Amino acid sequence: MLRILADVAKAFDTVAEIANPGELMHQLRFVPPRKRGIDPVGEAEVYLNYHRYKRARQVLRHTKKTEPDNLQAQILLLHTYHLLESSGDYCQLAAELKPKLIGSPEWRKICKVGRSMAPEHPLFSEERH
Repeated sequence: MLRILADVAKAFDTVAEIANPGELMHQLRFVPPRKRGIDPVGEAEVYLNYHRYKRARQVLRHTKKTEPDNLQAQILLLHTYHLLESSGDYCQLAAELKPKLIGSPEWRKICKVGRSMAPEHPLFSEERH
């Protein structure tokens, strides 16, 4: 029983999400996209198109853990954090991505969005530092 409660606690960011039984059931029966033969980035994009940002975040977080070299998934997760207005998560992931993207057009976009979300954050003060 404690294990189940721990799994539920990990799956939800707020107590308000637990109040939704449908969301709770979805979280508990989550099957990763790759296990279903689906590209996780494609699945997350569908969720994003239908404004199901938390579901996209779930898929992309799992993909980040299981496929740490999947840069496309990480960039989409960053975009998802922006849509969810989660500046802390955005800044943390942007810092992880900086060495891989510095100087690229993607990094310039990340900095522009980052400045709008966290204008005081030094990571976004200059695009090429």
